[in-house]
Amino acid sequence: MAAIDYNLLRPLRALLEERSVTRAAVTLHVSQPTMSTALARLRAHYEDPLLIRRGNEHVLSPLAERLLAVVPALIAETEQIFGLQSRFEPATSTRTFSIAGVDYAVARIAPTLARIVGADAPHTRFEFPTADARLVNGLPDSMRTTDAVILPHGYLADRPHIDLPPERWMCLVDGGSGISEDPKAEELLSRPWVQNTAVREGMNPVRTQLQLRGIQISVAAVTPHFFVVPSLVIGTDRVAVVPEGLATMAQTMHPQLAVVEPPFDLEPLRDALWWPPDREHDAEHVWLRRILTQVASQVI
Repeated sequence: MAAIDYNLLRPLRALLEERSVTRAAVTLHVSQPTMSTALARLRAHYEDPLLIRRGNEHVLSPLAERLLAVVPALIAETEQIFGLQSRFEPATSTRTFSIAGVDYAVARIAPTLARIVGADAPHTRFEFPTADARLVNGLPDSMRTTDAVILPHGYLADRPHIDLPPERWMCLVDGGSGISEDPKAEELLSRPWVQNTAVREGMNPVRTQLQLRGIQISVAAVTPHFFVVPSLVIGTDRVAVVPEGLATMAQTMHPQLAVVEPPFDLEPLRDALWWPPDREHDAEHVWLRRILTQVASQVI
């Protein structure tokens, strides 16, 4: 086997994720010929095409699929190893921190986080990847690709975390849908529902609670994005159950929406910021956790 060139790790990840030389080049801010050269070297190293043209697009070879499952975590661990420091100077640090979460969870902490970090560590950078099915289904190992992940209790246990303030669930409906201000369970269960994530991905706390009570709903629309939910309710007879803060925000933006209390006994949303135990003694991560503790105490 040829000598390993670790500089090819980032091009490899970009090519596997983008499935396109052009898009991979844009992602890494390099020229297309440079990325084409990287692909040629990777193909020679693995003796495999990696990207296979099918019609107007490329698909991954079986080996490339296997590589995609491990390369992101490998890069994250490599960056962690070389990024460890015994001391951390926030004012001069250029560290990039990664916090995964769904859109509403990130929006909940982002304003306070940006304000505090902007004052303490103006040169640090934050990335907010989506807490998607791959991350959730790969827990707890998938946490190693991030500095922290925002998830409700129940998806993780026995892991260090910082609790965010609990939040009630509220029903979001169209004001002209005929749903009463104090609806009975039967009234809502007779309507189609909007769900924030597909069942197979195991990321819907409300539906999980309802199913445990033997309550079934009819799902008319599914989206992984909380902020898309209101647009799927407006002008319809659908029902969506969302965190209270999002419901209030949606009603402010779209006055035709109505917010009603669910007639079900639902446990509130209990999000927390979780992190990998092996980051406990990383000086930069210690600082991050101090900042996140401040953020959690100020989130309303």
